[in-house]
Amino acid sequence: MNRGMSDPGDESMPPDIPVHSISLGCPKNRIDTEHALASIAGAAGGGMRIVENQESARVILINTCGFIQASVEESIEAILDAAAGKRDGQLLVVTGCLVERYGSELAKELPEADILVGVAGYGDIGRRILRAIEPEAQIAGTEGHGRIITTPPWRTYVKISEGCSNRCAYCLIPSIRGRQVCRPPGEIVAEINMLVETGVREVTLVAQDLTAYAFQGARLPDLLAAIVAETDLPWLRMLYLYPSRIDMELVETVAEHGRICPYFDMPLQHASDKVLEAMNRGYSRGAISEVVHMIRSNIPDAFLRTTVITGFPGEGAGDFEKLMDFVREHRFDHLGCFPYSDEEGTTAFGLPDKVDKRLAEERHDRIMEAQQVISAEKLEAIRGGRFDVLVEGVSRETDLLLEGRTMFQAPGIDGVTYISDGEARPGDIVEVEIDETHIYDIAGRMV
Repeated sequence: MNRGMSDPGDESMPPDIPVHSISLGCPKNRIDTEHALASIAGAAGGGMRIVENQESARVILINTCGFIQASVEESIEAILDAAAGKRDGQLLVVTGCLVERYGSELAKELPEADILVGVAGYGDIGRRILRAIEPEAQIAGTEGHGRIITTPPWRTYVKISEGCSNRCAYCLIPSIRGRQVCRPPGEIVAEINMLVETGVREVTLVAQDLTAYAFQGARLPDLLAAIVAETDLPWLRMLYLYPSRIDMELVETVAEHGRICPYFDMPLQHASDKVLEAMNRGYSRGAISEVVHMIRSNIPDAFLRTTVITGFPGEGAGDFEKLMDFVREHRFDHLGCFPYSDEEGTTAFGLPDKVDKRLAEERHDRIMEAQQVISAEKLEAIRGGRFDVLVEGVSRETDLLLEGRTMFQAPGIDGVTYISDGEARPGDIVEVEIDETHIYDIAGRMV
């Protein structure tokens, strides 16, 4: 598990390859980027280093997202921006979901890219890059080199499976990533132990569907228990829990182990039975309510996060009001909302009764306005409470504050905790008494 490479000045090493990487999309994509970087380092025998800007790079690596149209546009913009600043001798390498989704069509539309690699090619990407740079170079190796971690040293992500076997009507992931394939529990535990040895304090488990994890009889609760028992990791977090597979065994496992964050991220997508059926989600509004009740009745201090979609084909005014009522009733601690994106290749693309984009945006705005009130009220209710906070460093807002996160604040998607008094280093876990709250962020003093 690498965080840096050998000294590029060592004469035994091959020529130095500076790489500037851009990882777009979700944390799962970031892990793929880290595997790609390790492949480059492996092929070059260690003669690779990561640089912060494109100007200093020999290789510009862009790992794209192609899940929805907005992601496609962001990825293309990043590629064109990189191409515009590309100097003679630099290699522009594009990989990820965008390449997998559009294939040869992308090669025709983006001749600026020197190398295009799909999602199955991360292990081989180093060999292809080295061959392009030095055709006669000896390839040291291309696979089995782990990851080069690009997150801060105290936190990272671990992917427990690849692909997805669900068939949600709006989603392209199964066609891009294939059916779900799970990693062995022992392999996951070993990876986390290596991460802990490097100083990692928080690991977030990710997958397209975490609750579908199954390997030779072991399910997600078994994996969580094994990680707690066999590692010294202080914080273990989960993202992407499919709602219908959250059961009492999982809830009891989280309740039993204080090192597992009582944080349930479950993308519900809607609360109208008609829309849920059209989405092919496989559960009803009533079933979702039962899951929420099960979690909160067994873990009173649990924090719930969800995402919803507005403007799905056939979503009438009544369906949307059911969603609004559901959000107000269950008062999620964190909620993200996205207007529906009509993607060619999905089942939903062929559905009738499309909702006007402006109406979908208006409904999105109404959901988020309601959630802002809920979020502010729920955070106000914890004023005066004391919580462990993982310190991230000096605040991005002002160097007079430290910034960190509680167990109920996931990195990159939720609010943060500002620390106004006390000293700590990045990666420390300290106790903070909350004395100020906002819509999404909180602040307090170390105690």
